[in-house]
Amino acid sequence: MHGLYIGALMFLGVILLGITAYRIEGWSRSDAIYMVIITVFSVGYEEVEPVATPLLRAITMCIIVAGDASKVYFVGSLVRFITEGEIGKAMEEHRKSRDIETISSHAIICGYGRIGQTLARELVAKKFPFVVVDNNAERVALAHAHGFQALCGDAGDEATLSEAHIERAVVLATVLPNDMVNVFITLTARNMRSDIRIIARAEDPATEKKLKQAGANEIILPAFVGGMQIANSITHPSLDSILKDAGRHLKNDLRDLGIEIIEHPIVANGVDDRKTLQQLLRGIETGCMVLAVKKPDGSLLQHPPATYRLEADDVVTLLSHGRLI
Repeated sequence: MHGLYIGALMFLGVILLGITAYRIEGWSRSDAIYMVIITVFSVGYEEVEPVATPLLRAITMCIIVAGDASKVYFVGSLVRFITEGEIGKAMEEHRKSRDIETISSHAIICGYGRIGQTLARELVAKKFPFVVVDNNAERVALAHAHGFQALCGDAGDEATLSEAHIERAVVLATVLPNDMVNVFITLTARNMRSDIRIIARAEDPATEKKLKQAGANEIILPAFVGGMQIANSITHPSLDSILKDAGRHLKNDLRDLGIEIIEHPIVANGVDDRKTLQQLLRGIETGCMVLAVKKPDGSLLQHPPATYRLEADDVVTLLSHGRLI
């Protein structure tokens, strides 16, 4: 860009100096401008005034040489600017493509609207790899501008999900504002991967059943969650503000007290598969409380009895002073 400016200034400088030189020699303004233009651009028309004196000839020769040199410099800078920009874009696209090719154990975010952008920021903060998929080129460009890996395409198309490497992903979140599109994406993803965890957004509570039938493990209703939060703020304003402020530091504060929140997955045919909660807790060195068990279908069993028998893909959430052995 710097060379482009210099070339343009040089070219304009030659034109202005040439006009000034002819004017000093007594030519009219229009004749001086016309003479400089046809000389600089090598048009070859005859002179409007006789170039008979050695000084006028020297001025004309200087304009020819300087004009051609500045033109070559300007055009060269322009070509270099365009070429380097295109090469830079191509290299950047290649780098992004290469990064997506090597990604694994990642999340696929379908939709880069307000919820998708919030989700992406949170995953970045937690250093969780992800790929954004959106069929809107402007939103994909925005994701790239934010420094995220993104693909432009229909997330309900198997080819697009394959390009996002759904075979290596651990979770897919479809957060588009259209419920039927989220149902279709869920169905497509579930047909491609029977074991992937799918989180789906629903605007209408009636869509929840359809999303479950399509294969979603968890359904999030933003309006319901927001309404519950507002209700808590109205009925318990002090408690709600305390929990909001403490949320960022809660894990660290609990750790300082020697308490940890543990998510313990139950592996199929593993050591804890088919155990009761009571048998599981015998492996903990110190006091521990079971908060909930999340089932493979996304349902939550809160404060289950000690006789509850664990199954493959259950996730046990515990508040613990010790650790599982």
